[in-house]
Amino acid sequence: MPTEPVLVGVDAGTSRVRALAFTPAGRVLAEAGRPTPWHEPAPGLAELDADELVATTVAALAELAARLDRPDRVAGLAVASVGESGVLLDARDRPVAPMLAWYDPRPSAERREVVARLSADRLARIAGVTPDPILGVLKLAWHARHTPEAFAAARRWLHVADWLAFRLGGARATDSSLASRTGLFDLARGCWSVELLEGARIGPRLLPEILPSGTRIGGLAVEIAAATGLPASCAIGVGGHDHVIGMLAAGVVEPTTVLDSMGTAEGLALPLEVPVLDGRLAAVGFNQGLVRVDRPIPYVLTGLATSAAAIDWCHGLVAPELAREALVEAARGVPPGARGLLFLPHLRFASPPTDDPDGHGTLLGITPECDAACLFRAVLEGVALDWQHMLERLCELLGRPLPECCRAIGGSTKNRLLLEIKAALFGRPIAVAEMPEAVALGAALLGGIAAGLWPGLEAARAGLELAFEHVPPLAGWPPAAARALLAAYGEACAGTRALHRRLAAARGGC
Repeated sequence: MPTEPVLVGVDAGTSRVRALAFTPAGRVLAEAGRPTPWHEPAPGLAELDADELVATTVAALAELAARLDRPDRVAGLAVASVGESGVLLDARDRPVAPMLAWYDPRPSAERREVVARLSADRLARIAGVTPDPILGVLKLAWHARHTPEAFAAARRWLHVADWLAFRLGGARATDSSLASRTGLFDLARGCWSVELLEGARIGPRLLPEILPSGTRIGGLAVEIAAATGLPASCAIGVGGHDHVIGMLAAGVVEPTTVLDSMGTAEGLALPLEVPVLDGRLAAVGFNQGLVRVDRPIPYVLTGLATSAAAIDWCHGLVAPELAREALVEAARGVPPGARGLLFLPHLRFASPPTDDPDGHGTLLGITPECDAACLFRAVLEGVALDWQHMLERLCELLGRPLPECCRAIGGSTKNRLLLEIKAALFGRPIAVAEMPEAVALGAALLGGIAAGLWPGLEAARAGLELAFEHVPPLAGWPPAAARALLAAYGEACAGTRALHRRLAAARGGC
């Protein structure tokens, strides 16, 4: 009887580097992980040592292999990661500068100069993006200004997933979903934009070759095999951007379905029939991208930079002595609307469609009756309101109704109250993946394609046994009341913009 192969997916996320082993049907065999090893050179700043990140990933893979009965059965592996962090490599493929966190605010200072060179209109019409301060092109501009010797020595820029795949034994390559997060990608042509590269003063050789996700780019290096216990015969496939790879695993590949990727940051991914390159989406902060496995799939990818991060912040602030489950249950006892308390969860960056580069988290409606449960309830509602506000404005701009189905993945799907609040705002049940690690599963499927188990994504997903639970809307919250709160949330986002600008000016004068 032939031995069933094992597939490994690595999810290098904001909070943790996870490694999971799956059967071809998607059943989890083992998992391991380590905290993502961020360093904070100053409050609010974050960066990675590229070699330390590799060591963290290797340690997670070694732990995973030790938990498998037969690690020699691992046939394929791929990496999905955060989208905008990257590393500069010299001619000997050595890192020459730290990897700025995707959310690190330092490149924001380069925004004006980059927009002057490229123009917001060209970014929108070629790359399908807004001049977001987290884009790779701004990080490259920051390195050119602040680490000029490193930038001059650089011969290659690799995203987190690209770097890890390369160090594990693969070739230097990227995919279109990660390329889409640079601001240098031609969305219509599916390649690097010569026009944008010239405008940004970046040589085309600095950027890696773009290959379809799941393309085999090598096998596990001998030294990595020895360090992890995985076989050197393990194929390494091209991975991609974490939210997008999770979207593929969850089967969100048509415009009638939207993905809610509920992690530290929360992603909203909506497939499109064709890219929208007339500037209307980018004008209010919506970014587009492209992923290719069997076929090119264009999509809108937006989100809330601090979703689970805002929930964690509130928990640690108001009730660190309570278990999360206890605080959620306390919040369940607070009526919908959180007794008039409204929270804008923009602890880092405002979410579209609010064009607010100075946006920050905001609490409105505080009264003496607000306790820990009330505040936590307001934070959960704020996270849900922000996501629904983005989705509805996006669909308005596209001139289409709301998607028929919302599928949710990620660690925050364990928060039942949050899901019920989201379903109430969405107006129908939300389909929640019972196995929440869809990003790692998607990466594992790409590893299987690289290993030759399937010819492409459709064949890989055909045998998946990925179940979804349909979480109903929160009981006792009339739809009219939920809609009224959503309208108030939109007004609050728009109404605080001028105030945030004045506060930013006041901070700058201190």
